[in-house]
Amino acid sequence: MTMNFGAHHEWGRLREAVVGISPAEDFVVFHEESARWMTPEVADFSRRNTGRRLIDIDPEWARSCERQVDAFAERLTREGVIVHRPDRLAGLERTFLAPNGEGLQLFPRDPLIVVGNHVIDASLRLICRQRERYGLRAMVRRMVQERGARWSTVPLGSPNCVDGPFLEGGDTLLNGYEIYVGMSGCASDLAGADWLQDLLGSPYRVIPVAMKSNVLHLDCALALVRPGLLIYCPEKLIDGLPTSLRDWDKIPVSIEEATRLATNGLILEEGRMMADADNVRVIAELRARGMDVIPLPFDGPIRLGGGLRCAHHPLLRESVLA
Repeated sequence: MTMNFGAHHEWGRLREAVVGISPAEDFVVFHEESARWMTPEVADFSRRNTGRRLIDIDPEWARSCERQVDAFAERLTREGVIVHRPDRLAGLERTFLAPNGEGLQLFPRDPLIVVGNHVIDASLRLICRQRERYGLRAMVRRMVQERGARWSTVPLGSPNCVDGPFLEGGDTLLNGYEIYVGMSGCASDLAGADWLQDLLGSPYRVIPVAMKSNVLHLDCALALVRPGLLIYCPEKLIDGLPTSLRDWDKIPVSIEEATRLATNGLILEEGRMMADADNVRVIAELRARGMDVIPLPFDGPIRLGGGLRCAHHPLLRESVLA
């Protein structure tokens, strides 16, 4: 049966995706206690400037984010991918749980989770990001009404960011019937992983992956590039790789490279991907293994904590469950 919505793996031909938006005048700096993943420089910047627009503090940074994510969306379109963009939040939706409009709509990976034919509203640990789902709502409704997607919502965690369930798209990696969910205390938690297991049922196995407490998401430490090939940062994983991945060909990256989000690319199809242009060594390693890699400048969004995987979410990726 031909798929018209959904994804089963991190690879496979990408046919349709949502890509974030970053209007330069919209991003308002935020800081919350659970943001342990921020580098000292970014954490200090965020504390000092919470509630202020980035364009009023560093206009070139704000404009580079807008330029780079729009160029990313345009390149995907040229590659034949149908690209959707979130609706720009306004009014009460913009200030819901964020009185100054804190936050951004740049990273749709996290508030949305697509597994099989399920489309899931995530439960994010950062309070100011809860409203991002509203910018995706019209698109999700179309997927449900026109494509037969199954729509679910993770119950919201508590406002103190301690009691979940929390479940975020950046923590969720697809490998057929195995779904890996990162656990660091910055984002997803065991209650969120248990909720996902209950939703998917057998034969799916939702496997928690323990990470150091300052890692935001699993895709900041691990990428499944194609069957049998992965990129990972050993120093960010507490118990190593999930058992099924331990025999794969591995490209290890340093903590510094992982902080530059060397594990956070976009797979166009098996054997072809986009990667941040600054991760030169990792691009060379991928090419040495036969990958066709398209380098894209993405340093603006990466300074905010998200790379190319964070900036998109697949809605239709061709792959087959074994």
